[in-house]
Amino acid sequence: MTVSIDALAVWLPGRGIAVGPVSFDIRGLTLLTGRSGTGASAVAGALGGVLPAGALVRGSWRSQGVTIRYVGVSRLDPLLDMSVAEALGGAGREAEQLWMSVTGLEDLGASMRELDPATCAVLPALRGVLRASAARDRGEETLLVLDQPMTDLLPDLRVGLARALRRCADGGVDICWVEHDLAVAVPQSDHVVELLGGGDAVVHPAEQWSPRTLPLPPEAVLSRALGSPRAAWWDLETLGRHPLVTSAVPTVHPAFGRAHSSVTTVCVPAERAGVGFDLDVVVGETLGVVPADGDRARALSVARRLAATLDAEGRPRPPLTWPAHVPLGRLARTWCGARGGDAAAALDRAALLAPVDHARTLAQHSPGERRAVAWALSAASTRTEVLDRPEAGLDAEGRRLMAAALRSEDSGTATLVVSHDPEFLVRACHRLLVLPPAADGPDARAVLGPPVLVAEHLPHPPALRRAGSRALRVRDVWKDAR
Repeated sequence: MTVSIDALAVWLPGRGIAVGPVSFDIRGLTLLTGRSGTGASAVAGALGGVLPAGALVRGSWRSQGVTIRYVGVSRLDPLLDMSVAEALGGAGREAEQLWMSVTGLEDLGASMRELDPATCAVLPALRGVLRASAARDRGEETLLVLDQPMTDLLPDLRVGLARALRRCADGGVDICWVEHDLAVAVPQSDHVVELLGGGDAVVHPAEQWSPRTLPLPPEAVLSRALGSPRAAWWDLETLGRHPLVTSAVPTVHPAFGRAHSSVTTVCVPAERAGVGFDLDVVVGETLGVVPADGDRARALSVARRLAATLDAEGRPRPPLTWPAHVPLGRLARTWCGARGGDAAAALDRAALLAPVDHARTLAQHSPGERRAVAWALSAASTRTEVLDRPEAGLDAEGRRLMAAALRSEDSGTATLVVSHDPEFLVRACHRLLVLPPAADGPDARAVLGPPVLVAEHLPHPPALRRAGSRALRVRDVWKDAR
């Protein structure tokens, strides 16, 4: 089955033309990607029939006789008192095998209250896979539409879900998959549709695709530079056999404090930090806080205690909830009035990562655009801010620009980043603090150091480390090849 989209355009209230007109076919597992704001989520919303009230859609696609299952970016509430089987919509053998293959867990009777939020976040996508597969088994032509289902997932869960989608497509379900994690998504896809904006799109088989507006992941960049065939760009095993990769020596940058003539450090006592030792935080550095067991809530707690100590506050500040229905310009002015900085300049910085509009509300921006705003306002603040997964929802180019800014720009305060993305962490952070698993007990010590020394302790190491190289960056390998 092929779903042909012909001159599809979407107009959204408060935003205007979100995408189009674009035309392409969905066959097998089709990846839909592009820069944040080019309209991939709008296309998915149009196909799934979930656009906001007042949205206008022009163009056509074949839908008669096709069962469409849509899975959006929202996730199930992990506090819901239901079992995994209920969340998946059944407890049959197929559900059990799917749950086991993606999460490594067996008990479908476990309550969602017993699972960590990252595991709960995979449930909507798995439910969509099961329902689409059931429709296919009934002889119905089926299209599964997924809008960034991996945003809240840990790296291992992302790989498991991508493989599950590949199996689902091989079983006869056509899938339209909106995703920004190219390293995971492209190797599993049949076709890649890259939206360029302004109604332009390029469509290629996945094995022939080269991005027009996005950077390739590091393993693909290095494989291409070393002359590997396109089909091997995503193969870490093949990459790891190249002598330049195995012999590469990483570049060790001086510690952040030593690279500056005048620095200030703040000592956070061990009992305050909760990491097993007194922790010196350098004012102006970007410090990544990474939970080895994936417990993001614990990492956020540590980061907020560190921020409170750096700002000489008696207790950690509560998590900030951004008002969704306030115009962005007014929100920025209020924030900067309370925490310092120039509101107009902050929104200009956010626009470097994703298109933002001061007249639109936060709810009228995409998840990636909202992340760009949160980062820019935090960068303008005169207080120590905690960034919770600032890269989530951003496209690959936006993540690269944000990481470069966090690492290179001078700041009068430290920035604390909580994230599970290893490529982002090693590029954005001057140092990494890897928290031990809670199961190791209260006496377990965290690991602190520059990324080149601490990367092996990350729960999911960067791509080049997984390929067997000591290097973290492509340039560390390529400098020896020139």
